[in-house]
Amino acid sequence: MDISYRRPLSIAIVVTRNLSEHNGRTPILSHVVRTLDARHDTELLRLPALVESRKIRDIAGALLIWLMSFLRGHPLPLQCVLYASPRLCRAVVARIAERGCDAVYLDTVRCQLLLRMLRRALPNLHVVTDFDDLMSRRALYLFQNRLPFATGHIGRHMPHWLHVLSEKLLAGPIAGYEAFTLPAAEDEVIAASDATILVSNADRDKLKTRTPVETVHAIPPAVPVMRPPMKDIPPERFVFIGSDNFVHNRAAIDYLLETWGKFRPPFALHIYGRQSRMRTVPGVHWHGFVEDLAEVYQPGSIALAPAMDRGGIKTKVLEAWSWGCPVLCNKAAMEGLALENYPFVLPEVEWPALLAAPLDHAPAWASAADIGYEFVRDHFSAERFERAWQEIICPTARKSVADAVEPAQIGLRAVGEKDMAQTAPAPNFAKTA
Repeated sequence: MDISYRRPLSIAIVVTRNLSEHNGRTPILSHVVRTLDARHDTELLRLPALVESRKIRDIAGALLIWLMSFLRGHPLPLQCVLYASPRLCRAVVARIAERGCDAVYLDTVRCQLLLRMLRRALPNLHVVTDFDDLMSRRALYLFQNRLPFATGHIGRHMPHWLHVLSEKLLAGPIAGYEAFTLPAAEDEVIAASDATILVSNADRDKLKTRTPVETVHAIPPAVPVMRPPMKDIPPERFVFIGSDNFVHNRAAIDYLLETWGKFRPPFALHIYGRQSRMRTVPGVHWHGFVEDLAEVYQPGSIALAPAMDRGGIKTKVLEAWSWGCPVLCNKAAMEGLALENYPFVLPEVEWPALLAAPLDHAPAWASAADIGYEFVRDHFSAERFERAWQEIICPTARKSVADAVEPAQIGLRAVGEKDMAQTAPAPNFAKTA
């Protein structure tokens, strides 16, 4: 593997979220920051959203940019408008120019306007944009299944009336608008970036069918193995982890609460993560946010992952396996993970029978835990993740990144990919979200 630089690089890492907030994206992003900081001279720059700044000047500037994008026939997605304050973007560009950076990391397609300014001011700068997952694909899925577009990590900064407007009253039009505008934004960012990163081969391959370029790569997250499966402890509880601030978690939690209320499984369901709604259902226990995942994945736990949508890689599935726990999931949760022999990839209509008599399947649960643990151990090492990111950030080592990443991606394709439509219908439970 060719890494032809020796001196530390000056790297600006531009993020659109607070890394101290714990959600599915921030642990991976934090690992990228630590990886680059270990070898290079880095500076973390925050590009805040309009709902965080709330300054009239920033909002007016972004709205003007949005209006002009319509007049030019290329309307900006709302995801990008939220980070399109000319004043805030200029401040980031000025800091990058002042430092004389060799490379810049950008956090998702939301940095579209910032990237435009960077290319005008510093046309030779090496830029890596981390998409994480394919937002356009998720937006189309939500629109086709009449599901709201999640406000995600910025939701806590939004006033209540804007929450109601975006996730209820105008949920359908917003999802449709994002599905319509995001593909062009993604294509523009890819064209202006030296490299674009996704976590999943499935998303990468779908993107390449639309935009056949060689600068799109897949780097899966690093998930350390924490504890091998405990052979002498039978299943004794079910767990789900995820905050209902995110629409996909909210739909999954509603499905599980309905299932426990209707079928009364013999094992308790333990739900972890910050919640805004906590209904009392017999056999369901709420635990809130926990720092230590060992509390979630205690020996004897079976993790539940009724995913609403496809896209990216579901890190909660990998985390459960890394703690030696089996996972009961549907096909959407297995997006990007090829485990043809995994026994518990089932549609939600088949779950009640398993939940009602979990001990009847004890050998299969043990086998699933072994399969998952070995898969994480063999394909999601920190060494592979860090090596790939060290290569991709270096302007002289771009070519070898694909070779660095592919070994880590062996077996990482979607389950049933050949017969799965790109915008498959939502699971039945999600359609009521």
